[in-house]
Amino acid sequence: MTRRPDTRFVAGWIARLAAAGLAGVAWAAAGGMSARAQILGSQTPGTPGALDGELRIRPASPPLPRAEPALRPPDAESAGPPASRRSGIRRTPNTALRRETGSGQNRPGGFAGASPAGASGIVRPPAPGNAPGDLTGTRFETIRPDIAPPPARPSATTLVAPGLPPAAPPPLRRPRPEDDPYAPLGIRAGSLILRPAIEIDGGYDTNAQRTSRNRRGSAFWRTEGELNATSDWSRHQFDLGLRGAYTAFTGVSNANRPEGEARLGLRLDASRDQTIETTLTARIDTERPGSANLPGGVSERVPYYNLGASLGGTQRFGRTSLALRTTAERALYEDARAGGVTISQEARNVTTYGARARLGHEITPGLAPFAEAGIDTRRHDLRLDQSGYERDSRGLTLRAGSSFELERSLTGEASLGYTFRAYEDARLRALRAPVLDAALTWSISPLTTLNLRAQSEIAETTIAGSSGALTYRGTATLTHAFLRNFTATATLGIARADYDRVNREETTLTAGLRLEYRFSRLLAARASYAFERYSVNTPGENYQAHTMLLGLRLTP
Repeated sequence: MTRRPDTRFVAGWIARLAAAGLAGVAWAAAGGMSARAQILGSQTPGTPGALDGELRIRPASPPLPRAEPALRPPDAESAGPPASRRSGIRRTPNTALRRETGSGQNRPGGFAGASPAGASGIVRPPAPGNAPGDLTGTRFETIRPDIAPPPARPSATTLVAPGLPPAAPPPLRRPRPEDDPYAPLGIRAGSLILRPAIEIDGGYDTNAQRTSRNRRGSAFWRTEGELNATSDWSRHQFDLGLRGAYTAFTGVSNANRPEGEARLGLRLDASRDQTIETTLTARIDTERPGSANLPGGVSERVPYYNLGASLGGTQRFGRTSLALRTTAERALYEDARAGGVTISQEARNVTTYGARARLGHEITPGLAPFAEAGIDTRRHDLRLDQSGYERDSRGLTLRAGSSFELERSLTGEASLGYTFRAYEDARLRALRAPVLDAALTWSISPLTTLNLRAQSEIAETTIAGSSGALTYRGTATLTHAFLRNFTATATLGIARADYDRVNREETTLTAGLRLEYRFSRLLAARASYAFERYSVNTPGENYQAHTMLLGLRLTP
């Protein structure tokens, strides 16, 4: 019988396939477990890697590879805990074929981050037993849940193209220094950041009562507490400021005085172009015995209180803005004592209601001129004062100015205007005068800052025949940081009051220097000196005073 030439060839292949099939069935029947794995192929371009799930036969004695660092961190499948892996076997990289470090061919059919040393960097020799293997030298071993895998060591995460040298790791960057490493961090309470502080000082005052006669110096103790709170909201803003102090003199008992102030502000962002703002303020202070508005013979300081509230809003139309605000202010004076007799000051209590409108336009991001008009009315608790004058009045104030920010070195607002005030009593002349308001901050250098303040108004008075006093106040504050934790602050101020229809002009000149050394965010030491000189064109009322102070400030 004639046989075709290719019959022997086909029969040979059929025999080989049958033998392979029988070998596979025998291996499974002998208790072999199925495995799913991805094995790295050769690092040499063009060499195919082992297929996923391919069964391999372990060589008799595979060569030991050299340990090389992993190019990338191990996959979660091989580096995580046993419960998180997809299978119950651990894979080790191909050890039969040599790979070049940094060639980048570490994932053609294999798992990421593999290296001849594995995740731990230790090359393990093949373990004896019947564990499955392959001709490429890849080793499989059963994972024991009670034994934790070796810790993975850090490895580079940058892939390199074939044939190129390994990439250098990126340079380490220095962390950005803090703006003020000695500034208090505050205490977080929900969405608010609280910044409390307490200060205890001791010092000496050469003229405790600020009088021209019977000047007496005395040592004193001063205690001050402070609490500031700011909201940490994505929209809107809440601010709270509280400060209270008490000064007790050891040698002049009637010179003790309290002082304090409080401010609460809330801004609501109704929309991108509309905001609503409300503010509440309170203040307590004392008048010196020689004040022109106190009755004669008063020998101790007289407390007074200021309360205020405002409500307003701002609407923006592109670069143009319109702001409206209403205000209410209340001034209260305690009774004075002269020679053991109580003198009522109820006639000085006054309430002021006002409203003002401001129209502004932003020419550039750093320059926004505006025009402002305001009206107000003052109403006293008593219609007539002690001299029989009716001091209720109405006022009108016009201003023009600009807010600016020039290269972030000069910021603030300044305005110049004119004010009018008419009184209910025909015997009191209407007052009119120019007014100036400014608040500027000049950053001379990163270590030096200059603050300028100026304000003017028509103040109330109790002097018979005088409608009021034109007052002007200005201060300059220079702060310089010699070190991050050592600063010096110098202040210079001047105040002037010119009373209408009476020959009385008062000028007060103040100067001071304060040094502050911060030991940490928590504790700081302060030392200060203040000078005050009061002069008036009336004989026998001038005085001057020197005050020295030293203390500690605690900011938890």
